[in-house]
Amino acid sequence: MIDYLVFRLYGTLASWGDIAVGEIRPSYRYPSKSAVIGLIAAALGFNRDESKKQTELSKLLFSTRIDALGSPIDDYHTIQAPSEQAIKNDRGTPFWTRIDEIEAMKWRVMKTRNNKEAGAVQSRRTYYCDSVYTVALSESRSAKISWGALKLSSIHELVSKIKYPEFTLYLGRKSCPLSIPMQPQITTAENCIEAFRLSKFKFTEELSQIADNSNTVQYYSEEKLPDTLMKLTRRDQPVNRSTWQFTERDEYYYTE
Repeated sequence: MIDYLVFRLYGTLASWGDIAVGEIRPSYRYPSKSAVIGLIAAALGFNRDESKKQTELSKLLFSTRIDALGSPIDDYHTIQAPSEQAIKNDRGTPFWTRIDEIEAMKWRVMKTRNNKEAGAVQSRRTYYCDSVYTVALSESRSAKISWGALKLSSIHELVSKIKYPEFTLYLGRKSCPLSIPMQPQITTAENCIEAFRLSKFKFTEELSQIADNSNTVQYYSEEKLPDTLMKLTRRDQPVNRSTWQFTERDEYYYTE
């Protein structure tokens, strides 16, 4: 039997970064391991430059169940800040108001026309609206976690840390806060599928209104489950959070 840390993720918006090139920022259909490990690290109060602690957390085996896929939406926006030259021209100002920034942007537009200075950065980002996921984390038998390095005794202590996090928790991006508590719990089971079935959550009736109406339940897990349909590869295993480096890992797809 294995102890699983099980919790639920639901928010009006969520974004699970996919491989991005240029100004396009897509999202996976379900949480990435790097995002979930980052969420746990935030609950514990770890900074991104604490690489050893991040490495220990990354040893956790990751499984997720899609309860409601939600609706994908694309956000188009531009990003623009005052140029360095505009700031240098007004160093005597103790602080900048929004009007000051707008004036500096006007100055930048004029310089763009004359000297071809770079303008606003355009970006398209994908979010999932009203998605619901249940996540299970467990300790690998082959890669034991040094809980002492995390100042914890076992995976059981993560329950209280998630209930009372050190940093704000969000679903992939800071603009995607949680809409309901994660309700973390320890469930003892033979595998992650059984752990999902045994775990109990509140707000079931409210979330049932947005749940997937299909009869198919999808699971993605690092565990090699019985009767898995396929093995997938995802590049979301954290290597160095401070430099945003990730490597590939295998996960298995199961449906019922």
